[in-house]
Amino acid sequence: MRHVFFRAIVVGVIAAGFLFLPNLTKAAFNPGRIISDEEFIDTSATAADLHAFLLRRSGVLATKTIQDQAGNPLRVADALLQIGQQFRISPQVLLATLQKEQSIVTDPDPSQRQFDWAMGYGVCDTCGGVGESGLKGFYNQVYYAAKQFRNYIDTAGQWSKKVGGTYTICKTYKSSECKSVILENQATVNLYIYTPYLHGNENFYNIFSAWFARSFPDGTLVRVGKTGAAWYIQNGERRAIQTRAAFLTRFGDYNKILQISPDALANYPRGADIRLPNFSLVQTPDGTTYLLSGDEKRLIQSPEVFRILGFNPEEVIPVSTADVQGYLDGVTISNASAYPAGALVRIKENGGVVWIEQGIWYPILDRQILKSRFPNRKVNLTITNSELLQYAKGSALTLRDGELVRVKGESGVSVISNGLRRGIQSRKLFNQYGYNMKNVLVITPRVAELHPTGEPLPSLGS
Repeated sequence: MRHVFFRAIVVGVIAAGFLFLPNLTKAAFNPGRIISDEEFIDTSATAADLHAFLLRRSGVLATKTIQDQAGNPLRVADALLQIGQQFRISPQVLLATLQKEQSIVTDPDPSQRQFDWAMGYGVCDTCGGVGESGLKGFYNQVYYAAKQFRNYIDTAGQWSKKVGGTYTICKTYKSSECKSVILENQATVNLYIYTPYLHGNENFYNIFSAWFARSFPDGTLVRVGKTGAAWYIQNGERRAIQTRAAFLTRFGDYNKILQISPDALANYPRGADIRLPNFSLVQTPDGTTYLLSGDEKRLIQSPEVFRILGFNPEEVIPVSTADVQGYLDGVTISNASAYPAGALVRIKENGGVVWIEQGIWYPILDRQILKSRFPNRKVNLTITNSELLQYAKGSALTLRDGELVRVKGESGVSVISNGLRRGIQSRKLFNQYGYNMKNVLVITPRVAELHPTGEPLPSLGS
């Protein structure tokens, strides 16, 4: 599938120094799938995350002290976290509902009624907005709404709406403008049982996706502003890149970092930091020595193996156990390991370059792959074809996640994520993500075939 993008690609279309802080908002509203089930029950946010979010909204909730049902004072952020975790409902869902119902998250001076009926829970739309007195109060409203959301999930199938069902849903309770909607997942069912109208749920969607969308593909490098710390988006998490050496050995080019807003960054839960250089030797306090390769730590079997393989003790970095906890356990390095640290090797007969690691050689089909996978690393060995045949052959290496690519002879631009080419379907969308044409790699059809076509990047709001 080709992604029509530019009729002609012109390097420099994006002005030098152009700064866009994408407020990653929404794709088109799909009334049958408002948010995912995973988003609805995601309780990974911390109290600090929630409080920082409220501060950025500049409403009264950031400084408001409320009381729980026992009369104990607490911050709104702490209440949202406590209630969200108790009922396993996302605090972000609760925040979007608060805003949808009473605009209270961004209101610097809300009325008492906004506090009393903050979630709209127990309020009768068709009888003048009268609410049940026992449900009144900010904490009660959040508590009982979250409890009800959990009840919808735990007793799914016992309610008037079910996953897979087709229902006629009107714009508002007074409107005759209605449409037939198939409810595709449980989160969407929950939201329609709570608010059985299209208008209210589209408002929820717009708020939730504007505030909490995770639209950057895995492999993206981001920072807040021009000089903030660099982060790597991987597996839906943000990983802080703590040192220059770690950045240069894994990613190579600071010009590929996108500038984003604090909100866009905060939408991703924090994963393990990236502090250590790629291919470094590290030793934990118990004397265990590892070689780091990408996201793996490879145990060096013994001091004797370390010596026989010619590793330099002066290159070993002392680390804490916590420093290597974020790494997966790779293949143990033994006496039989050939090129345990990996090597870029040139083939004498044809000048081609391959990567050899742990006794396996991997073809590198194009200079763009070499540049992408091994930034700032040189080819410093040469072997013959007959010597290469001593090793098993692995799959051809692919481009690093996060690379922008255009296939030679075509006009579409894609981003590599999880090994897939994900199309960017317009120049406007390209700009909204904050991409730069100077970072687009032109690849051959042969290289493109190594990266199957994935889903296009989602559209963003303006």
